[in-house]
Amino acid sequence: MNINRKYYIFFFLVFFSTNFALSKLLMRPYLQNITPTTITVMVETDTKDPVTVFYGKENLSNFAQTSFYRIAEDRRNETYVHRIILENLETNTIYKYRAIHLNDTSEVFSFHSYIPEGFPFRIGLMGDNRSGPEIHSRKSRKLAEHKPHILVYTGDLCYSGKYFEWKNEFFTDDEQKLIATAPFYNSLGNHEGKTELTKVFLQAPSSISNDEYFYSFDYGNVHFLVLNTEADVSPTSAQWKFAEEDLSSTNKTWKVVVFHIPAYSAGGHGDNKKMQEFTSKVLEKYRVDLVLNGHNHFYQRSKVNGIYHLVLGGGGSPLYEPKEAPFVEKSVKDYHYAIMDVNGNKIKLTVYDLRDKIIDEILLSK
Repeated sequence: MNINRKYYIFFFLVFFSTNFALSKLLMRPYLQNITPTTITVMVETDTKDPVTVFYGKENLSNFAQTSFYRIAEDRRNETYVHRIILENLETNTIYKYRAIHLNDTSEVFSFHSYIPEGFPFRIGLMGDNRSGPEIHSRKSRKLAEHKPHILVYTGDLCYSGKYFEWKNEFFTDDEQKLIATAPFYNSLGNHEGKTELTKVFLQAPSSISNDEYFYSFDYGNVHFLVLNTEADVSPTSAQWKFAEEDLSSTNKTWKVVVFHIPAYSAGGHGDNKKMQEFTSKVLEKYRVDLVLNGHNHFYQRSKVNGIYHLVLGGGGSPLYEPKEAPFVEKSVKDYHYAIMDVNGNKIKLTVYDLRDKIIDEILLSK
């Protein structure tokens, strides 16, 4: 599209909207659902008027507008969380972007587009930040220092899924700065739950599951399967069937499965027999390499039948006391996050506390 026409459309929106004087971006834009050629920008506003995002490698010479929005109810008020899909992206490239809603404009942010196979990349990992916004903010700042390409969270982003808790506990200023530069994926926790606001604030990738709460996606040479332990995961369930079909069909080097309530864990809420059955009959069958969980508020590494199970529950929630079990290799009662570096047939996973101390390190190779 000709650049003059782009700006004409933009100025038309600005000067002729009836809500011009009222328009407001309610927080920084943030990123979801990256693919080899697209990324979704999420923008919360106070009107239904479309959001325009200008983007590009050097100059902000491309633009996209609201694909659709979902309504968030804040007591008596409504806000609108827009999805703007940036298309035709080149892989392994840094892009800049800015969101504009009528007369309000965001800062300029940047992100790294999809990393294809054959290139190293970095993933930030975190879980269970609910009820601890100050600690969560410290964790977000620490994660940002590592410059992850994407983020994977293991649930319980806020205490009850209400609007003010999403905004106060998850969308802290430091978290907003982080997720404005790296898209995040989340495995639903029991605290935020399957509420309408979960669908409003999160945009799951398209998946043959046809369910926003369990899905899969690829990034580089890693296949991720994200499950929902707040729903049925029994042998006759849709999730079980989807997981079998999904894991049997991927040819990626690495298989990583993410769900909130752990199959194997000692201390806190303990482990889960149903997820143990699922693990033994599905995850072990299809040779999953790594399982990421939350729910128990500590760090714990277990290994069962060749699969590492990591509990990453130290994002800010009140800490629990870990216990011993035959499958547990290491436990640490402290706030933490993890960095997963993937380079071909090698994975290095480093777990840090919030004082920059390494509390665990795992090396995987094939």
